[in-house]
Amino acid sequence: MSSKSAKWLSASLPVQLVLLASATTILAGLGPIKTILHPLLPTWSPSHLSTLLLSLSLTLFALFLLSSSILRTPLRFVWNCFFKPFFHSTPSEQRDRLDTFYSGQADVYDSTRAHLLKGRETMLQLLAAHLKAQPGPSLVGGMARPKIWVDIGGGTGWNIEKMDEYLPISYFDKVYLIDLCEPLLDVARARFAAKGWKNVHVLCQDASRFVLPEWESGELDPRGSLTAITLSYSLSMIPPFYQLLDRCDQVLDPQRGLLGVVDFYTSRDLGVKERAIGTASKRVSWLSKWFWECWFELDNVHLHGSRRDYLEYKMGTIKLYNGRNNFLSSYFVQIPYYIFLGCSRDRDASAAAKAFEVDAGNKLGKGQGGLLTPSSPFTTSPWADAGARMAAVPEEFSLGPSAAEEKGWTQSIRDVGAPLSPFHYQLRKGWRVPYLEEKIHEQFRTHIYGWTWEDPDVDVKKLGINKNDHVLAITSAGDNVLHYALAAQCERIHAVDMNPCQGHILELKLAAIQTLEYNDFWMMFGEGRHPDFERLLTTKLSPFLSSHAYAYWKTHANQFSRNFYYRGYSGWALRLAHAAFFVAGVRGDVKRMCQASSVAEQQRIWEKKLRPIFLNKIMVKGFLGNSFFNWHALGVPKNQMNCFLNDGTVEDFITATLDPLPSMARLKDDNYFFFLCLNGRYSRASCPAYLKPEGFRVLQNAKVNGAFKLHTDTILNVLRGLPDESLTKVIVMDSMDWFDPIPASQPLPSPTSTPLDALSPTPEESLVHLQSELDYEILEIRRVLRVGGHAVWRSAAKRPWYIQRYQLAGFKVEPIDIRENGAGICKVNMYASFWRAEKLV
Repeated sequence: MSSKSAKWLSASLPVQLVLLASATTILAGLGPIKTILHPLLPTWSPSHLSTLLLSLSLTLFALFLLSSSILRTPLRFVWNCFFKPFFHSTPSEQRDRLDTFYSGQADVYDSTRAHLLKGRETMLQLLAAHLKAQPGPSLVGGMARPKIWVDIGGGTGWNIEKMDEYLPISYFDKVYLIDLCEPLLDVARARFAAKGWKNVHVLCQDASRFVLPEWESGELDPRGSLTAITLSYSLSMIPPFYQLLDRCDQVLDPQRGLLGVVDFYTSRDLGVKERAIGTASKRVSWLSKWFWECWFELDNVHLHGSRRDYLEYKMGTIKLYNGRNNFLSSYFVQIPYYIFLGCSRDRDASAAAKAFEVDAGNKLGKGQGGLLTPSSPFTTSPWADAGARMAAVPEEFSLGPSAAEEKGWTQSIRDVGAPLSPFHYQLRKGWRVPYLEEKIHEQFRTHIYGWTWEDPDVDVKKLGINKNDHVLAITSAGDNVLHYALAAQCERIHAVDMNPCQGHILELKLAAIQTLEYNDFWMMFGEGRHPDFERLLTTKLSPFLSSHAYAYWKTHANQFSRNFYYRGYSGWALRLAHAAFFVAGVRGDVKRMCQASSVAEQQRIWEKKLRPIFLNKIMVKGFLGNSFFNWHALGVPKNQMNCFLNDGTVEDFITATLDPLPSMARLKDDNYFFFLCLNGRYSRASCPAYLKPEGFRVLQNAKVNGAFKLHTDTILNVLRGLPDESLTKVIVMDSMDWFDPIPASQPLPSPTSTPLDALSPTPEESLVHLQSELDYEILEIRRVLRVGGHAVWRSAAKRPWYIQRYQLAGFKVEPIDIRENGAGICKVNMYASFWRAEKLV
């Protein structure tokens, strides 16, 4: 037999099928080739020529296929996954099904799943980062508990090898890979032997009943003995998933243990649980749900929502991310997958609960268990007789079948009450106060402000902010409150914003200050870009971020790929300005103005080159005077526009804002607000104090950064949760410009009147309360301020209409600055006035 024949016979069936199909195609296209070659080979008959061409074509094509691992590997994958099941009967036992399915592809499993099983690296990076962020070793009888990691359904051992890149395998005393498929485990054994790891062991066991050698020998008590458990695309393949998760809960260290899961999912029904743990984004369309459940069911992969629901119910959630895998680079083929990092719900969350409920006055956190998700969806065992009550897991730990099976049930379910939110289980700084994802949050797909439009240095100096102050301020992009903490080191700072994305920005800045080197921090928020942001997010920043913030930045990691300051609604304003500079041909003048060595030089460039761009009719009427643009690019609502229109025209306001700026301070080192607007980034000489090395170091101090509490709610709701006379300063920026004006003749509501959100009113009553919302806010400010405390605001109006509402409430109101006679009042100069209201009694 020739070598070619031997290769043909030894080729796999998929290759043979491809060869036959190719031969048919070639034969169909021989006509034109024969026509060309026949005059050159006159002694050959057409049939001989056809045979020659077919033979040559098949031989060359077969040699190409047999020598090409690029095609051979995916063809084996396609054959084993999509064709082989139709030619073999499906065994009844799970072990036999797995062996049959993977026997022909075990050695190519990793290479063929690299793009299909997305999120595995992220799950491992999250696990590694949170293990390293644990506050201290777990002790048993004064001795450090051994670190044991169990990878359930780990197959070929790819997870363990990959983890070594993020956390050395030597970190663990023991690592166990548990799987039921011998062909895959053979690959794992060879992989670990090549690595020379002595602490990594392979066990062929049923995952729902796994037993470690230390448990059998009595060397280690099974309860709470594991440091980490991972389930990488295996939870959806293990039939008794209730039993498996019960077992994981029993053996995971209750105070330090972590559970990492990544898997496919489908979901439609969303409730309070999803709003509490930040998974409202997990909803998929009915078509996607139906298709993927049917598709994966063919391979005994079960995507029914009960698996994920029980996981989120059984374990405490630390991090949760919902993603879409478009592994075919197609918008239409996107497989939903999720990444879960959790812990035992027995973990002590009392310190977090106190921080949220007492220190931050969070009403959502009050109650028996903090921010609650629903209790168990199962009140009775679905496998027991109707009406039979579920029993708690018994005290003794069974190494074999679950205790419930001994009672005749096929699964064990533990009724343990309602879990806390991810905010309570966060391992490190708890800056973010728990909140529920509300319908209104869907309106905020991204941030409105990428930087803050108030000068915080003016606030500190003119308001006398000091270390004894308890301050409530609007979050915006966090620049202002970071400066208060840096310059005054306030005792408590409540940062409030209804837009969750604004809180995500401040969280990211605080986490970056705590975890990154200064140069990385500067690249992110000085340059506005970082080429390695997504890796830093998961490996460095994630333990300091809430689950909500992490998921947001994981989804929006591209905001730092080019320029963060061009993103969000405010980014559109910068893009428009730079487009106008390009069209007008003044980009060089913009650069010269930002490098000018004197205010006189700045003034000349402004008047001759840039002022005609900003104050021409197209810019004023088409953009700066357009209510749609003002809201979506500048964050200025219609009511605020009316505030300055009562004092003059749009052009008057813009002229009064921009004309004084060039003569007030040099952009290159003393006005970072407009330096950013003109350049799209900061410079080392012109940037906020928190971006300077010395400011960065001050904010790393635990006491300084520990002062922050970040609220995702309205100012009114946050004030209602705070104790009487607990604040010294309330800085509401320009937010009061946003309210509908209240007639001066309308009296203030009674302080004892029913709160707005506690009513079930008629539409007419609702309208009255809505119109009075600012009055309720002023009354709450009066309640929470100490005597002598101040409410502070800026306004687009020189004398805003709501001064009278403060006076009715008993405040002494006085202006700090009013923009008059063409003079500016600060380096931002974006507002016409700056006011203070003092609580007298």
